[in-house]
Amino acid sequence: MVSIDVLERSSSEITLVLKDVPLEYANAVRRAVLEEVPTMAVDYVVFYDNTSALSDEIISHRISMIPLKSDTAIERYKQPEECKSSSPPDGCYTSLYLEAETGHQEELVVYSRDLKPQEDPEVIPVYRDIPILKLGPQQRVVLEAWARLGRGREHIKWSPAAVSVLTHVPMITIHADRCVMCRLCAENCPTKAIDVKDSKIQIDESKCTLCRQCVKVCRTEAVELDWRKDEYKLHVESSGVLKPERIVLEAMTQVKKKLQIFYEEFEKALSATGVKL
Repeated sequence: MVSIDVLERSSSEITLVLKDVPLEYANAVRRAVLEEVPTMAVDYVVFYDNTSALSDEIISHRISMIPLKSDTAIERYKQPEECKSSSPPDGCYTSLYLEAETGHQEELVVYSRDLKPQEDPEVIPVYRDIPILKLGPQQRVVLEAWARLGRGREHIKWSPAAVSVLTHVPMITIHADRCVMCRLCAENCPTKAIDVKDSKIQIDESKCTLCRQCVKVCRTEAVELDWRKDEYKLHVESSGVLKPERIVLEAMTQVKKKLQIFYEEFEKALSATGVKL
């Protein structure tokens, strides 16, 4: 029976244990976390003035990679597929304004906090202290950055996760009839998944990364390392635009939608050939 347990959770990361879940399904969710969950990011930048040492293109690229809060934007803005036309409808974009200038013999570092929302106060940089550029004496930059929803498969700037990793759940077995208590497995385990206390071997499989170092150093072949069938750990680290649990839920929703579309198209194909279900 399918079950999901939350192994670890923080404001930026979540680790789930998926049990009795086929690898193909688990990996589909992992990929959807990176590629399919819509988030806000700057799509294009309009420059009104730029006398800094950096070109418009470099500044635009740096601004586009700044994570923007997207918690409420997912419901309030139109989906990316509706906003790619040359004349996008209302409800696609919101803008952030930046203006900075230095005086004589003055230098200034412009940060992400200097991007001011014009229409939507909830779409703002997640991190305030990301440097964008440095202005020298008597330099000026004025620009307007336009953000919309997008998906990671279009550009990584729209991916909500910095990390999305699927790993096997380890299974460590120590064969007592072969173990000579040499402690080599514990001494060489980089994550301390194997330890020796009071002349007893203690195992913490949650720390194991399946590096097989314990198996390599065991001279009597007392250590056996395997993984559990149809059981995986999904670790997701958010870039800050969405809470990690929200990212996983949205990813599952996207996979479900794709399967529904596939089912409906398959039904149409069968009907076109005269096959009745």
